[in-house]
Amino acid sequence: MLLFGALLAVAAAYGASVSRFLAGAGLQVPGSESDLATREAGQHFGVGSADVLVLYRNASGSVRDPAVSFAVLDALEPVLGDRGVLSATTVYDSGQKSLISRDEHETLAILSLKGESQEKLLTFRRIEPLLRAVGPPLEVRIGGLLAFTTVVQDIAQQDVATAEAVALPIALVLTLIFFRSAVAALLPILMGAFALSATAALTRLGTHVTEISIFAMNVGAFLGLGLSIDYALLLVQRFREEIARGLGAEEAASVTADTAGRAVWVSGITVAISLAALVPVPLPILRSVAIGGVLAVASALLASLVLLPALLALLGANVDRWRLGRERPDPGPSAFWLRVGKVSMRHPVLAAAGCTGLLFALASPALRMRSAMPDSRAFPRGSEVRRVDEALSDPARFDPGGASAIPIVVTTPGAALEPANLRTLRAYADAVARVPGVSGVRNPFRELDPDVLSSEELARASAKEPTATFLGRTVDGRVSLLVAENPRSWRAPESVAMVEAIRRVPHAGLDVKVGGATALMADTMHALRAYGLVAVLLVAGWNFLILLGAFRSVVLPIKAVLMNLVSLVASYGLLVFLFQEGHFAHVLGFEPLDGIDPTIPLIMFAVMFGLSMDYEVFILSRIQEEWRRTRDNETSVIQGIARTGRIVTSAALILLVVVGAFVAGDLIYVKEMGIGISAAIALDVTLVRAFLMPATMQLLGEWNWWAPRWLRAGDGSPDERPGGAAEGLRAEPRTRTD
Repeated sequence: MLLFGALLAVAAAYGASVSRFLAGAGLQVPGSESDLATREAGQHFGVGSADVLVLYRNASGSVRDPAVSFAVLDALEPVLGDRGVLSATTVYDSGQKSLISRDEHETLAILSLKGESQEKLLTFRRIEPLLRAVGPPLEVRIGGLLAFTTVVQDIAQQDVATAEAVALPIALVLTLIFFRSAVAALLPILMGAFALSATAALTRLGTHVTEISIFAMNVGAFLGLGLSIDYALLLVQRFREEIARGLGAEEAASVTADTAGRAVWVSGITVAISLAALVPVPLPILRSVAIGGVLAVASALLASLVLLPALLALLGANVDRWRLGRERPDPGPSAFWLRVGKVSMRHPVLAAAGCTGLLFALASPALRMRSAMPDSRAFPRGSEVRRVDEALSDPARFDPGGASAIPIVVTTPGAALEPANLRTLRAYADAVARVPGVSGVRNPFRELDPDVLSSEELARASAKEPTATFLGRTVDGRVSLLVAENPRSWRAPESVAMVEAIRRVPHAGLDVKVGGATALMADTMHALRAYGLVAVLLVAGWNFLILLGAFRSVVLPIKAVLMNLVSLVASYGLLVFLFQEGHFAHVLGFEPLDGIDPTIPLIMFAVMFGLSMDYEVFILSRIQEEWRRTRDNETSVIQGIARTGRIVTSAALILLVVVGAFVAGDLIYVKEMGIGISAAIALDVTLVRAFLMPATMQLLGEWNWWAPRWLRAGDGSPDERPGGAAEGLRAEPRTRTD
């Protein structure tokens, strides 16, 4: 116990600052064409991704004023001297008109930084004061991915702290109501505190091995807190039941570990494997959420299966000390859930059809789901990052071509300025310029026509200004940089279609890589389409195998997977209804978006599949106990639901409180995920577990427990007894009348 106390103190101290070590959204696709284009552009031309966007405003005059241009360049000089800064692009050195606002009162500087996300964040924190060190008449606003990341870090840390402060006291009240004992009620809360600290510490430790997104902290926090309290609730209740039956402290702890502990173990492994199925998807945000979730589950299991049993064995009958109200050491089956189970099993067809129809009705908006990359509306109004993004996205203020330009890195077989390669490059640039929607292609080869100029004339033209400067910035041996001008927003579907069209332009003899923000979005969507189905099949397949091994039944896992899919799609429908269509946006505190973040459905699938199996395992474990005791399908289902209904409902209510506390935060990404998960939990423990599951188990009868003989070996099931399997399945299911 002293060891765990020390571990808790160390973990809390070490994990307190975890947000500072976490990266931003993580929507890039390592190894994709856009990623390789960014890397090659940085290596050859000192032009990387647009990491920092600095918006300078001169309210009293034009930013073309020489005094203003000198002030901007002077402010950027010490920034460029930082070891982590790759380049800075301004209108003053590039001549790009799109970097100046239409009224000429604002100009944009684009900074590219060296290294990976964490290294870039450290650089940004160093240079931010330098970027702001300009005097009147200039005003400075800073945006871009790294500014976005720092804002998200601050909001995420504040949201987690607020959620913990709200969720833990409410969870304590709920556990007090459930246990009616202060000691018993405090145990789940202690497990939750331990899991929170352990998850934060393990997540920070993980940043030394791989990049982890900031959203892993939010997901890990509500999973760690919610699961640890849920698991502790189940274990403490079973322990109290065994103590009430007269068992000693150690024996009761042993029986609890062997029954409820087994359910917790199977549930935890199920949730962890569901989340781990996201790891193969090549998006850092999904891998990060998977890592954070698995670490949260590990922390919850450590608290529930190691720390809690030791505390229970130490407490013994004292677990019911400091009672509230009249004493109820063994409440027995819940009368309410006994009635619910009987209703569902007496009218199985009506219950199954009604629940299925309602779930499909709730799921119908999911057919209208659109994917949309996050934009500035994800931030509070008036925040600096949002104001910069809104300025650059407003076609009345800025030519969208500045932020939406599509860089193309082209590698030729030999030197780019050789006549044969010049001819190929010019032809390729002309072909790109003819792509529908492209308003022009910036390339340095316009004045270099090998079909008109001799080799000597080409050399003289290359050395003549402004061509010489242009070539110096965009040609490095065999590698050239072309820029397709895009008059639309980089987020527009037309821009994505343009990138795809450019990638289809024939380029025989050339190695072409199309990059930029729009290409990144296209690669992200392609990766989700390509790997999303694989992740879904892995999640469903692993859950099926785990339930197959846990319950030695083929039918129950299939039924569980199908019911989880129906309730999950229903929660997708609610997500579309709220966030895409904007219903109740004012009440929930967000601005309607053009669609759903494309990573949310996949994360929800993994998280909710695991959590749904969590309750499935709790209930089926108790039903299986009753089945082995009575061999009566109806009795075992009704008794199993009556014995677990109250605790599963309490666990789900606590988890809803925990997730709801995170929904109240400012990050719309977490709001979407939290509301979707909350809806799925609510549907799961009401319609699915209370009505659909018992109704389908009644309809299936003894087929619920069917499995091949080899799978049931050693299970003590009927088909190991003479005539058990065949006779049981041929005979009419046994029923009871109540």
